[in-house]
Amino acid sequence: MTREAFIIQLCRVFGEEPGSVYVYGRENGWLEQEDELFKEEEINRKTVARILHMYLLKEKEIPDIKDISKAQVLRDLYDCRVCANHVAQIFLTGIMEAKDLAASGGFLWFDLEGKDDLNAIEQYLDNAFEYCDNYKRG
Repeated sequence: MTREAFIIQLCRVFGEEPGSVYVYGRENGWLEQEDELFKEEEINRKTVARILHMYLLKEKEIPDIKDISKAQVLRDLYDCRVCANHVAQIFLTGIMEAKDLAASGGFLWFDLEGKDDLNAIEQYLDNAFEYCDNYKRG
């Protein structure tokens, strides 16, 4: 899925019109210029995490989880220091899962640069909507 298709689908899942989403998203702090510049590129997992995290934070006013120490089980959490909080927030909320690379278990990898198939990405969007709905209901 491209960045653009992901952003459009995100808007639709939350019942919003994607019209001039790039301008609106940048003005409201949940999209970056690179999202428009590279809109035709296939979206990777760290970008999905960033956009979902910032959308929930800025548009839906869902605050960050204060203690992200439990996300340190992700072996690649700090491979991208800029996106570490985005990944931690989305992982800890259960919106996106880690991959366990050890046959015996316990080697959790977020796979920052990895690409997910359409079904997985749609599941993340559904998870984000459900998380938001549950948060708003208390």
